[in-house]
Amino acid sequence: MLRKVVSILFFFLFALVGGKMVDAHVVDLTNKAQAQANYEDYYPLIARYTGTSGVTFESYSIKWRTEQLKALEAELLKNKHGAELSLLDRVVIFPDYPAGENVLGQYFVQYQVGTKLSLLPNRYIHLYGGNDFTTPAAMATTLSHEYGHHFTYYYLLNKEQLRPTDWLRSQYASARELFRYPSVHADGSGAYEWYMPEILAEDYVQLFGSPNALKGHMQMNVELPTPFELPALQAYWGKRLGSEYAEKKPLSLLLTNYALNPLNASYYNLRFYFYSPQASAYLNAQDGAGRYASVYVDTFSIGLNEKWYDPSKLSSSVSWLFRKDFVESVLFRAVQPMSKGFNRGSTTLKIDYRNIAASVSTPPPLPDNTDEENNADEEGQRPLFPDITDAELQKAAQFLYERGIVAGYPDGTFRPNDKLLRRHAALMLIRELGLTLPNGYQMKATDVKPSDPWYKEMAIAEAHGLLAGYDGKLRPNEYITRAQMAAILTRAYANVYEQPTTNRSFVDVSPSFWAYGAINILAHNGITINDPFHPNDIVTRGQFALFLKRTVEKKQ
Repeated sequence: MLRKVVSILFFFLFALVGGKMVDAHVVDLTNKAQAQANYEDYYPLIARYTGTSGVTFESYSIKWRTEQLKALEAELLKNKHGAELSLLDRVVIFPDYPAGENVLGQYFVQYQVGTKLSLLPNRYIHLYGGNDFTTPAAMATTLSHEYGHHFTYYYLLNKEQLRPTDWLRSQYASARELFRYPSVHADGSGAYEWYMPEILAEDYVQLFGSPNALKGHMQMNVELPTPFELPALQAYWGKRLGSEYAEKKPLSLLLTNYALNPLNASYYNLRFYFYSPQASAYLNAQDGAGRYASVYVDTFSIGLNEKWYDPSKLSSSVSWLFRKDFVESVLFRAVQPMSKGFNRGSTTLKIDYRNIAASVSTPPPLPDNTDEENNADEEGQRPLFPDITDAELQKAAQFLYERGIVAGYPDGTFRPNDKLLRRHAALMLIRELGLTLPNGYQMKATDVKPSDPWYKEMAIAEAHGLLAGYDGKLRPNEYITRAQMAAILTRAYANVYEQPTTNRSFVDVSPSFWAYGAINILAHNGITINDPFHPNDIVTRGQFALFLKRTVEKKQ
């Protein structure tokens, strides 16, 4: 009888507290005289406050008076910010949901279009549901997300000089590896969670958001990796924000054991392992399909955490995530708010209740020297890739890493002596050039199938002529020779390389060799300095990194 009561109680309370994901939107005023009716005209002003930030906070909700607005300004300033803050004019709170019942906030952007793009001043944020969300903590995630729009629009407009519809070819898109996901769009034509401005705003919350914003927050798109798992994305921001924003490797969150709940076999008890030498962390969770709002589960303390979670002892807003006949899978993530630099997060732990044993891991041994682990994130303490001993190659690898062109391996190595596949060479060039797949392009190569993981990048390479192939095949999994590399680079950077005025003599490349012209161009431009050239040798990752760095520097 007790088991049945517990089961009914768990489900009933979830029905009360569970809910769908809600939206926040960007309104682009650049080409509009007026985006919509002025909501302010329909409500009496309750309070107005302008503090040290220079941002004016206005309330049309009786729940938000001057003191609450002061506290909301303090909450805003806990999100990391810089010069872009001066372009934000006001934050306005409305009592209900004038933009729609699922819209919690909106950011109103406007930018100068001309010879130079720039975000215009007097931007503003609307926060909705003020009568329901009555504290800064309750508004924190929406506020951080909307400020994330302001922050990222500033950098992609002012720094990358790209209109929002062109953001798919931005360095940001490359660093975030958005080319891997055909559903991503920058023109608002697709699903909301795949809209690039929303992806950027979610990245901001995770990397730069306040502690309150992070508590219970999981990014809305469950199919994308988080920014904690993308070193190239952190390098992108580090290059723009300074050495304080050094890359931080994701922490490990593991499921180490599980058992059926003794009160109700529809639920699992779960045992987690989490270790952090630096700061406490929030444990957040979300259903694996992303249908419902994410929740805060617990706080991990500094050091080693190994703990069982019994759903019968958890709040009803959390316990439903442990119910195997209600959700097929669940995502867990730990995130650390940091006062300086990036916030830090764990890898995403996905538990599939249909095969839960496959999610169990053995915890690693604790590090012997936690000071060494702490120092590993400090700028300049270690080379980026410890397996590279050559100074020039280390600089080349870091140069490409910071631009989102290479990412290295999960163990932190670059493996410069590994042979390079044709598809890997194409992928690096696609990232560097910001190439995308033309609309409606039909793949011609017969050896690449739509089901292949590398299909999209090979289609892009074929469409833009990076890989020519032969016999109707691109041979993505064959190694690339130095001669082939020369041909690919000279096709990709035909407008960058200077044309030689003389034919250089090579010990092992005759003028009649099929790739002589391309090799001669590389030599003339200082991209290759070797003679003999060894045209039929396989290219290594290190060699290609050097060639590509020299090329990109010449382009700049």
